[in-house]
Amino acid sequence: MLSTGSWPAFVVFYLAPWFLLIDSISGALQQTTLAFPWSLMFKGLLLTLLVWQLILWRNKSLLLLTVLLLLGLSGPVYSYLTIPALSEHSAAQFAGYEVPLLLKALAPLLAFSFLLQFCRRYPDAFLVMADRLMLISYSVIILNLTLGLLGFGYTAYQPMDNVAQPFLGVKGFFYSTNELAAVLLVVSGWLLWRSWPAHKVCYLLVSTLTIGSALLLLTKTGLLGSLLLVAAIPLLAVQPGFYRQYARSLAAFLLLALCGVLLVIWYAEPLLRAAGLYDKLAYAYQQRGIAGILLSSRDLYLTVVWQQTEQHYQLLHRVFGVGVAGVSVLLKKYFVEIDLVDLLVFYGVAGGLIFCMTFGRFCYSCYGRLNRHPLASTVLFINLLLLGVAMLAGHVITSGMLWLPWALLNAAVFNTYLQRSATGQDSALIRGTDERSA
Repeated sequence: MLSTGSWPAFVVFYLAPWFLLIDSISGALQQTTLAFPWSLMFKGLLLTLLVWQLILWRNKSLLLLTVLLLLGLSGPVYSYLTIPALSEHSAAQFAGYEVPLLLKALAPLLAFSFLLQFCRRYPDAFLVMADRLMLISYSVIILNLTLGLLGFGYTAYQPMDNVAQPFLGVKGFFYSTNELAAVLLVVSGWLLWRSWPAHKVCYLLVSTLTIGSALLLLTKTGLLGSLLLVAAIPLLAVQPGFYRQYARSLAAFLLLALCGVLLVIWYAEPLLRAAGLYDKLAYAYQQRGIAGILLSSRDLYLTVVWQQTEQHYQLLHRVFGVGVAGVSVLLKKYFVEIDLVDLLVFYGVAGGLIFCMTFGRFCYSCYGRLNRHPLASTVLFINLLLLGVAMLAGHVITSGMLWLPWALLNAAVFNTYLQRSATGQDSALIRGTDERSA
């Protein structure tokens, strides 16, 4: 297990599993006298511990992340110094606009760098932490949605003009519905993979709860992603030669699945009315066609943001980013909610690099281990799902809730304990070294 010499990692081991519970408690206390950014303080502590441990481990990736941070701040700082409307804000206000979002965007890579080293040095402790974090986080999501059904917390969406939607969804005491849907995909993906095929009853239970939770959140990406996860994980977790051996059975299953999809399409209207989504989707379709359903008018926001920044800022500003403050002085709604677009507008070249490096690093790691680790195909599938979510609904790279479980899931494809237990080999492990022998 852990050596007390790696004391920041030792603290993270015990604190990390509770991060989503702290988010929920912080949201519940916002309307009381105990309102305080508890979640922000807790995540700040976790990030500080991660950085400190990476310094002790002399991890070179920390230098790259520091360069990305400085490059990301360069554009907003230049805009702040050269544009009078921004210079009216104090330096503290400016930092409050820019630094939190940039740290959120870098957090998945930072956490992955730490967890990858943690996994290699302490594979048994890593697995214990991963199971705890995913199970506790999943339980917190289910508890919040249950409280939401009982009338506590917030609705998933606000009422819309011209849309008479009886059910607006629930999300408990969390703030962002889209962020919560992405977290649900990651933690349920881990639990589904861990329960298949040894615990099929658990798999059925988690599948039912996950799809039910996605229905309560009323997010298209969450519901579609949950259905794809439940269907795909048994197919992704098969042993070599499975498809050839059971070709006829699989063909029959695919035929039944196709019939099921056709039935869903045929009865789409009553199903969507029962879920409370029909009026909202019908209104979006009337306004913008298929693009309105897929993007929920984000293409309109993209056009407005792009036109406004092009009109008010020079090319150099836009190449290196105008910052959150730079867009907020022009528009009340400054997030397009497409992660790549938001990062490019706010941080320019650095934002694009952060987006591409995050998904590139995660997908490349999984792809490189497809033939060596049983979890790799499932994690690659989840990464591709999240890439689709990032391009359609946002709140993946810029999420304050997703970075830790997402990085943990991707680091798990390097865990030798999972690899050996899946192949039936001896799971006795030799504990890795710590920073004293680095």
